[in-house]
Amino acid sequence: MAIRKNEAPSPRLVPPLRAVQVFEAVGRCGTVTAAAEELDISPGAVTQQIQTLERHFGVRLVQRSGRGIELTRWGAIYVPHATAALDQLRRGGKELDRARRSNHLSVSTFPSITNRWLGPLLFDWKKIHPDSNLLIAGSEAEPRLEENDADFRISYGKRLRCHQRSQRLFTDYVFPVASPTLLARTGAPKRPSDLLHFPLLWVDWGPDHVPPPSWGDWLAASGVRVDEVPCALTFSLSSAALDAAVEGRGLTLAQHSMVGRDLATGTLVRLFDRSLPLLQPYFLAWNGEALDKPQGVAFLAWLVNEAKRFDWDIVKAG
Repeated sequence: MAIRKNEAPSPRLVPPLRAVQVFEAVGRCGTVTAAAEELDISPGAVTQQIQTLERHFGVRLVQRSGRGIELTRWGAIYVPHATAALDQLRRGGKELDRARRSNHLSVSTFPSITNRWLGPLLFDWKKIHPDSNLLIAGSEAEPRLEENDADFRISYGKRLRCHQRSQRLFTDYVFPVASPTLLARTGAPKRPSDLLHFPLLWVDWGPDHVPPPSWGDWLAASGVRVDEVPCALTFSLSSAALDAAVEGRGLTLAQHSMVGRDLATGTLVRLFDRSLPLLQPYFLAWNGEALDKPQGVAFLAWLVNEAKRFDWDIVKAG
């Protein structure tokens, strides 16, 4: 697109917001195609919006290169301002939404904690506070609490350093469990070494976390020496391993916090008394405004008190 010399820029007028958004995406993504995919529009629409912005300022903001397109000198000057402006608008939208839903509490945690511990537990909270509005978000990524991504975050271990305000919840612990239907077919193990004859389901959280105790750890603590512990299947989610155990696919090391209702209803049974603690605790973090909400302080106190039931330190002391 040619910029006509008699086409004067309009520095006093605010440029079209959509054009700014599209240009910022191109500058950040590096290509028209990538920006189009992110914004869910066609490459042609991206080009049109950039041309609109170029007409507004009267300068060329992008130019073709051997690799596709690149920012011109003028584009490089403008893109950080566009990014900052859009970030500010997003923050403003979050604050507006937060103010609109002042009785609303949002809680972020890992998917397995959401499915197996927090989700069921929050029904107890609702019995006490029937008028409360809760949003539970299952996510591996740590939310930016100070930017109002969430009010509270339940997380684990070294993720503590991501947050400004936090309180320890509990150190969880694991023990072997099995489905009664599986044991009905195979017979219950009499000794810890008998577990080696069952399909053993493992859990691997990946490199971002200190791992939970493994089957090798539990067997060694029970006095079973073996060169290699068999592995039927490995899951990245603790809840997925528990679901497979409920279906009778094998045995797994269950976290106490995630298996209480299964033990109470009999869908899983505990095998042997020996437990092993996780090496790091779970903690609760919150943003600077969460406790200013009508039910924020009460929710924090309630959750900390509920967490005591799953704490290895209390079990060990008892």
